[in-house]
Amino acid sequence: MRTIRIFLASSSELKEDRDQFRLFISTENDRLHSKGIYLKLVQWEYFLDAISDTRLQSEYNNAIRSCDIVLCLFFTKVGKYTAEEFDTAYEIFKDQGKPYIWTYFKNSQIDTGSITDQIMTLLAFKKKIGDLGHFYTEYTNIDNLINKYRSQLDRILPEFEAESESIRVGKVTEPTKSTDPKPTKNTFNDLLTAKVLEAISPHNRKAKDFLSINGDWAENVELVRTAKQIIISGYVGVIGRQIRKLISIGEEDYSVSKVKRYLENCQITAKRGLQLICFALISTLWDHRIAGKVDFSKAQSDSLIKFFRNAAEEDILGFVALLTNLLEVFASNKLSFLISESMELLPKIKEGTQLHTACKELNELSRILKSGVFEVSDCLKAEENISIVLENLAFLAEYRMISINEIDYNQQRNDLEGLYLHNYTLLGGEIQSNTISQNSVRKESKPLISHAVIIFKDNYKQNINLDPFVLDFNGLALSGGSKICFYSHCNTYEDQSLNFSFIEDNTKETITKSSNPKPDESNLNALNGWLAKKENRKDMNFDKVYNLFFEAKKTLTGIEEEIQEDSF
Repeated sequence: MRTIRIFLASSSELKEDRDQFRLFISTENDRLHSKGIYLKLVQWEYFLDAISDTRLQSEYNNAIRSCDIVLCLFFTKVGKYTAEEFDTAYEIFKDQGKPYIWTYFKNSQIDTGSITDQIMTLLAFKKKIGDLGHFYTEYTNIDNLINKYRSQLDRILPEFEAESESIRVGKVTEPTKSTDPKPTKNTFNDLLTAKVLEAISPHNRKAKDFLSINGDWAENVELVRTAKQIIISGYVGVIGRQIRKLISIGEEDYSVSKVKRYLENCQITAKRGLQLICFALISTLWDHRIAGKVDFSKAQSDSLIKFFRNAAEEDILGFVALLTNLLEVFASNKLSFLISESMELLPKIKEGTQLHTACKELNELSRILKSGVFEVSDCLKAEENISIVLENLAFLAEYRMISINEIDYNQQRNDLEGLYLHNYTLLGGEIQSNTISQNSVRKESKPLISHAVIIFKDNYKQNINLDPFVLDFNGLALSGGSKICFYSHCNTYEDQSLNFSFIEDNTKETITKSSNPKPDESNLNALNGWLAKKENRKDMNFDKVYNLFFEAKKTLTGIEEEIQEDSF
């Protein structure tokens, strides 16, 4: 097994990007294991405190000297240690011709109030490395960084696969481009951008205005970039994020890895769109079922039972079938639904229609991906199909999603009425530069349900609460940032645990019933003492999700919680 050591340096402000990059390395190791390659990520912060000041420089040298790659990330400042790490790597490179060195500067929105004189360290550092002949790269978000770096990694991996000792000597520049065949023009996302921009224009003012004054936008590189950004920010939260990843992958140079990931993301984008509408319908149907009688046909009832009892996540066609049955329930019972435009999908999603065919062909990508035999032409067909799906879901550009976190109550002396402070995160297509800056506070006279992800159109108080099918895992865990997860399946035939997928990278999160019962509410002293501990509040939040799932299951299917009995 050939171990490639990657030294990752960055300032503390990019902690979230470092964490996401670490997940990327873990995923790459799964892919590269069969090639006999292991990527070992070295982060200086893990052992900086353990060394003495007198040994600091020698430890720098030893750590970086043993690395094959040094990757430096910067945003609004260049810290002392990060600058030293680059200097050390560069000196070793001049002496030995290694390691490879990449520097990436984040180009993203910032809160101008947070800018300090440390911005000067950034400008000075850029000038310094420019004078050295080192060319840096900009990135806009973590997906953009990962996609750009993955293409660079793919170019140098053959050297390590062959255990070659010949590494370039010279100035620190981008690695020599691969001679792999690639299209003369990168046409990825061209069809997607044109069709989807037109489709959302009746639902999005920016798209409408843009098209009205830029009829020839497709001929201008800058306007194409703007068009893509309008699409990403236009679609409701999680769908915008999926489109962002798809567009970012499409902009990469050609590689086999790019083709594979483009196909995978076309597929997952379609699934997320269908899931979101299904979850919104099920959440609303649950409310209707509690409020009054709703009649189900056997097929509709069976479809709901399958959803709640599935021990594996449905594929795209499974969600097409579920969506069809749910829409028929709402139509036959004349039930109200906030996302009323969804009802127009019922005739469009029948078998044999363009939308159904597109979903079917996207679903069949699983077979192509499993075979490992795929081409650029498969990507172009997949792009055509995902464009059809997104065109039919264009009405989602009128909706927004937010994650409601803690709700506080504030009342000052002599106030007649206090105000509830809703701490929330707007879930947009673009991830802001600083997760903390995404958090906002809204003052209201009445509270909403806390720790919930909601979707709404004009007034966020008129919403669909997607809990427990879409949740903010970090909000429930009382940790920083927002981690939106979609319900995947329940281990119905095992321990009844609930499985969720993180929408950014499809990593799994599991929720089980805790063995930490909350004290009876009649004993206020015991209850307050219990709630004072953060771990207890976290258990309470996750138990709420667990209990809500089984309440919804019982209400909509009549099936009680299935607990295995001790047969001894």
